[in-house]
Amino acid sequence: MLIPTISASIASIVISPVTKTKTWFAESTANLPMFFRDRTELINEISVLKSDLAGAGGNQFTIRTLTQENDELRSLLGYEGEERVLAGIIGRPDELPYDVLMIDRGSKDGIVEGAPVFINDSTIIGLVRSVTFQSSVVELITTPGFETTVFIIGPNIYTNALGIGGGQMKVGVPQGIQLSEGDLVVIPSITSGVYGEISFVQSEPTQPEQYGFVSTHIPLSSMRLVSVGKTPVSTISFEEAQEILKTQRQNLLLPIPADVLVEVNATSTATSSDMDLDNASGTPTVPEEVNEI
Repeated sequence: MLIPTISASIASIVISPVTKTKTWFAESTANLPMFFRDRTELINEISVLKSDLAGAGGNQFTIRTLTQENDELRSLLGYEGEERVLAGIIGRPDELPYDVLMIDRGSKDGIVEGAPVFINDSTIIGLVRSVTFQSSVVELITTPGFETTVFIIGPNIYTNALGIGGGQMKVGVPQGIQLSEGDLVVIPSITSGVYGEISFVQSEPTQPEQYGFVSTHIPLSSMRLVSVGKTPVSTISFEEAQEILKTQRQNLLLPIPADVLVEVNATSTATSSDMDLDNASGTPTVPEEVNEI
């Protein structure tokens, strides 16, 4: 009967120093235990802060994502000139041949062949070329061989742009015309706005022509949503195209107070701009009709 008593005594002898040491570290005001307690508390606090920071970062990312999606939807559906259908992109150029998109809206949603497709309220990127009940195929205007009549703001000229693939079009003009990177490019057969800009100019003085490469401000790879017009693009007259261009040029101007606006001569600048547009030049023969894109 002495064995349990002996075992209890041995256990007490072994455990007692451990308990005392633990109590000393937990409650003593000596420097060493206080150092370890402070360090442990600091590590725990850092862990909590890291967890809170990770959660806050996730919340901020969610907020940014939702804000971006909201702005995108507002941009796509904010245009009041015509009724449009919102569509998601389910196939893009890196997954499909040529410069085409596949969207998740079809005839059941009112999509028709020849309807314009936009990436925001004003930038057209292509036309609906085939429609099924639940989906449609969009041919981008950058598809190789796709020809489009454009107006370039800067030199103020009409010319034809040719799709070359990879989300780009190319324009060719004589060397004497001042073509610069950043010049805005408008498709006048569409009333809603600017397509993109000249992103690169290829010019060799020994050659009679120079070439400008046109791209949109939004990379095709980043597009997730588009809006589709409910009516096909129709042919308009040259006079109608001129009116559209005048409207678009006016939309590029802001009502800046005279004491803030810095320019050489406001009157002569405005007059020359109007004259440039009225006398817009381009290819040697200006067509009577601006063909559909």
